[in-house]
Amino acid sequence: MLAIGHGLALLVVSAVNVHAITHMKEGLGYSVTTASWVILIMTFGQLAGVLMGATMGDWFDKRKVAALCMLAHGIGMLCLTYADHMAMLVAFGVFHGIAWGLRGPFMQAIRADYFGRNAIGLIMGLSAAIIALGQIAGPMIAGVLADLTGDYRLGFSLLALLAALGSLSFMLATKPVLPK
Repeated sequence: MLAIGHGLALLVVSAVNVHAITHMKEGLGYSVTTASWVILIMTFGQLAGVLMGATMGDWFDKRKVAALCMLAHGIGMLCLTYADHMAMLVAFGVFHGIAWGLRGPFMQAIRADYFGRNAIGLIMGLSAAIIALGQIAGPMIAGVLADLTGDYRLGFSLLALLAALGSLSFMLATKPVLPK
């Protein structure tokens, strides 16, 4: 469940990295300069998320924080998809950036908490295939649906829905009972 949730997160992250500027320029009519500023806001949001995670990981259940981050990825994607005002693009940058920065480092920390140092390499190796599918599929889904429909709305909306479903994956990812 952790690998599925992580894969769904990277589905969204990789699609944004590949297609966000094109969507803002061609689909929403903003300049490349404006789109670049939105990506800068997202990057600062990511930095803020990483800094927040440095303390939040010790105070809160990382799995639940990751689940909330997946909802924030979904909200951010919807803001990007249907932005009719610059404020929605700023909201995208903040929601998506903070969610990415906060959730990202938690992925390894949760695995370490659940499986211990002795098994982390094996768990990361087994998870890598599922995670890679998300990284590859995200840009492809968004791109193919944009080619078929003429814009990114359907593809980004689908990715927002999958991100929200990723929240469920993290909620179902409870700590396993390991033999001693």
